[in-house]
Order: sequence, then C-alpha cells, then structure tokens
Amino acid sequence: MSDLTETTDSTEAAAPTHVHPAHPVLRMTAPLVALGASWAASKALTAAYRSVTGQEPPVPEDRAVSFARVLTWTVLTATTGAVIQLVVYRAAGRVLPDSAD
Repeated sequence: MSDLTETTDSTEAAAPTHVHPAHPVLRMTAPLVALGASWAASKALTAAYRSVTGQEPPVPEDRAVSFARVLTWTVLTATTGAVIQLVVYRAAGRVLPDSAD
C-alpha cells in the first residue's frame, strides 16, 4: 500500500476575515441616489429612443414587437441601471469613510 498524504494548495487565496460595514449615511442615501439617477437615465434613454427611431420604446408584453428589439431595449436599460448603481455606490464609498475604523 502506498502512503497517501494530504496536501493543501498554497495558491488559494485566503478569504478576508473581516469586511467593514458601510457608513450608516451611505446605507441610507446611496440607494435613493441610485434610484433617482436610474429614473433620470430611464427618462433620458426613452427620449433618446424616441428621437432616434421616431417610435416609443418597446414594451415586453407587446407581441407585435420583435423579440430582438425588445431584448435590445431590455439589455440597454438594465445595463444602464446596473452601471448607475455601481458608480453611485463606488463614489459614495470613496467619499464616506467606513464607520468601523
């Protein structure tokens, strides 16, 4: 019989032991800022869509609109909202210090 030894992979990164919670002000205001910015971006995207195409943006429930057109609009609006949320939280994180420090 061969001697089996257990080895550990030293290339695996250790998980962080402590993550600082966000500052209380950040936790309250960042979602509101992100919501407001997303609303404004939605209005701007809708106006731009009307300006470029001369039509209203597609509604997913409307079966007369092609799937590709609805999918494109959905991806555009969802991506815009996600990017806005990322930017707001990152910007707020830079401005406001961690409360645990």
